[in-house]
Amino acid sequence: MTGNLLPLIPMSETSHLPLFVFGTLRRGRSNHHLLAGRYSSVLVGSLRNFVRTHPLMIEEHRDGIVEGEVYFLHAETYVQTLRNCDDLEGIPAGTTVGEYYKRIEVTVESTKGNHAAWAYVHPATAIAE
Repeated sequence: MTGNLLPLIPMSETSHLPLFVFGTLRRGRSNHHLLAGRYSSVLVGSLRNFVRTHPLMIEEHRDGIVEGEVYFLHAETYVQTLRNCDDLEGIPAGTTVGEYYKRIEVTVESTKGNHAAWAYVHPATAIAE
């Protein structure tokens, strides 16, 4: 197990983590409308120990790196924005695991430091305990 994964904390018990995206939710991509106007800032970030296994899927893999963006969502629309993104990824309400994706807490590196953030990954990805 890599040191990159953090224990999953239910959303109701965590602060409003930013969201790391690497595919269609990025600026200029087809699903960015779900985030547009709903964040205060965005940073380019790197997720270590993950690789792309398909254009829109990442899995844990030692020595891998996935480039993406870290969105700091507005507090007043945070829950609904995250719910909309979960819906896009096929994750049912009240859970963080769907058929095709799982939303987990990861550590993303940026030029402004490391950030705990949510990321959508392959559902078979293990969670560090």
